[in-house]
Amino acid sequence: MKDKRLNLFLEQLKDLLNVLKQPLIATLIGLTVGVFVILLTGNNPVSIYIEMFSKSFLTKYYFLQTLTRATPIILCSLATCMSWRAGHINIGVEGQMVVGGFVGAISAIYIPGPPILIMILAIIMAMIAGGLFAGISAVLEYKFGVSLIISTLMLNYVASYVTSFFVSGSLKAVSADGVALQTEMVPEGMRIWNLIPKTTFNFSFVIAVIITILFVFYTKYTVFGYESRMTGLNKECAKFGGIKPVKIILLSMFLSGAIAGIAGIGEVFGYKGRFIEGMLTSSSFAWTGLMAALMAGLNPIGSFFTSIFLAGLQVGGQSIQRSAGVPLEIATIIQSSITLFISVKIAFNFFKGKKIKEIKKDVKAYES
Repeated sequence: MKDKRLNLFLEQLKDLLNVLKQPLIATLIGLTVGVFVILLTGNNPVSIYIEMFSKSFLTKYYFLQTLTRATPIILCSLATCMSWRAGHINIGVEGQMVVGGFVGAISAIYIPGPPILIMILAIIMAMIAGGLFAGISAVLEYKFGVSLIISTLMLNYVASYVTSFFVSGSLKAVSADGVALQTEMVPEGMRIWNLIPKTTFNFSFVIAVIITILFVFYTKYTVFGYESRMTGLNKECAKFGGIKPVKIILLSMFLSGAIAGIAGIGEVFGYKGRFIEGMLTSSSFAWTGLMAALMAGLNPIGSFFTSIFLAGLQVGGQSIQRSAGVPLEIATIIQSSITLFISVKIAFNFFKGKKIKEIKKDVKAYES
């Protein structure tokens, strides 16, 4: 029995290392690119990297800031994994997060009742809103053949401008000045509580951990998780095996949008305390989450850790800008380089698979 458990553990460890191998290589290349960029600024790359990582992972205060920033990124990466693993390229996580956060904030502010019950209701409303908003693109693709990539991308702007319209008009806070476009504050009893006093680190991170664990359970032990994964690997084969493509696209997109809605509500109910125009778009949570998901090969556990790493780069980049005068864009260049080299592998695998299909087609034609 012990030998079997040991072998199972070693196999799982091997699988995890295989998942992380490509991201680690891409990260090393990205950091190498960063070395040359830092040299161009006239700074010492070694000292800059030491300060960057000490200010993001090795110091308690900054590490908690990293985890705080990583929380919405983790959820956005999981939202990306949910749809992409099923073969549906959802580029609209940002818009779904905005809609979820906005609906959750309005529900909490204007629905009367006990704070705890209203808070739960607001979270459910945010998940439903994010899921239904993602479902629009799913219906457009299935019914009318509209590209999922294009529709989800364009709906990001719809979400941003529609919520901006309401926040700058009828739902604008009475106490706000002429510049601030924001809602009223969420009632204090509905705020997500801080885990450590005098920091911004709150219970949202625990929620992100729980959703990551549930995601792993979903992928390994549920029928829908298996069906969505098979559809992502080969749609025609999955359809031939009895898997219904309509169910897969609708449910995977709805769940993706629901997770994005949780990311939005976590920011609104967290240290922000209200919905502010641009709060979920200017921070690029969704796009960083997309990077994290791609780096991890759409693996939920890998996405969890890569999200924290990318958040650390951002926090560390802000620190070195303040202390050493190094541009914040250094961290962005490193992130972009990492994503570029990950994308090279994805593109290679795509064209390789396409070439194999062409060869199989030629062989079949020859045999006939």
